[in-house]
Parts: sequence; C-alpha cells; structure tokens
Amino acid sequence: MAGFKLKTRKAAAKRFRKATGTGKIVRSKGAHGHFLAKRGQKARLSQGTTMVHESNFEQVNRLVPSLGAKRKRSQAIRNAARRLAAAAAAALTGKSE
Repeated sequence: MAGFKLKTRKAAAKRFRKATGTGKIVRSKGAHGHFLAKRGQKARLSQGTTMVHESNFEQVNRLVPSLGAKRKRSQAIRNAARRLAAAAAAALTGKSE
C-alpha cells in the first residue's frame, strides 16, 4: 500500500524560501514593507534575513518539507562528528610519536 504525499503549505513556502547548507531555515524579517522613506539608509538596508529559531524548526519543517532542511541538518551533524573524530584520532597519533 502506497503512503501519502507530503504537501507544502504554499503560504509558508512564500515566507521560508530556502535552507542553508547546515540545515537552518532562512526567513525574512517583518515590518519593512512600507514607511521606508522616513527611515535612514542604515535602517532600510539592515532589514535583511535571519534564521528560524531552533524551537520552531520542527513546526516550519512540517509546513515546508520541500526545503529538505532536516536532511541537510542531519548531514551537517554527521559531517561535524566525522571531523571531530578525525581530529581526535590525529591528536592521539600525534601524541604517541
């Protein structure tokens, strides 16, 4: 029996556009759609983007599974563990010489 398709919530997909290589979800900051003429250049340019907080990661990932953030995050954690193990092994072999 076939499973069901994971469907993306379109409203959420417009708000959370991409996932970084380490699996963090990028979002836009709010309150920068209008009234920009009276703000300074620094305030206008600093609107930018930020990351979704860790406590909301699972919720956003369920809304937009097509980002693949969970898979990327798992790979990044695995790669970091490999790097640590390799560094520890190199440190042990370096000390024994």
